Amino acid sequence: MIVVDSNIIAARNLTSSLTSKAEQVERKDPVWIVPTLWRYEFQNILATAMKVRQITPEDAFEIWQRVVDVLAENESEPSPGKVLDLVARYGITSYDAQFIALAMEMGIPCVTEDRALRERFPGVAVSMDDFLPPLIPRTIRERRLPYRSRKT
Repeated sequence: MIVVDSNIIAARNLTSSLTSKAEQVERKDPVWIVPTLWRYEFQNILATAMKVRQITPEDAFEIWQRVVDVLAENESEPSPGKVLDLVARYGITSYDAQFIALAMEMGIPCVTEDRALRERFPGVAVSMDDFLPPLIPRTIRERRLPYRSRKT
């Protein structure tokens, strides 16, 4: 179980350079927890994609329905006191504080590509790369042949 921010949701559901990583994150942990704020942020992401003609309104609605069907049951609200405390202490937006507060209260990581959040909350906010297991380089080992001496 992880908290994901709206940009991770977008990366998973719209084609981008981060889509593959977001899919890997989902395979590693498919239970994504979100504050209800995600709905408004994701609708705005879809609206922007429509404005630049990346998707049609019909595509946007189809994507919206598919995503809300999955995430609606995983919505949870952080305490307003925690959100406001984070805003006051760290100078972050209340939007960002929603995701961080939820992760802190649940004791789970918040996966985000927001570098500033990761720097301010290193024990809570993690990048997709840090969340995913490191790639283990495969080494190829050739069978060692015995040395031969040259006949002279």
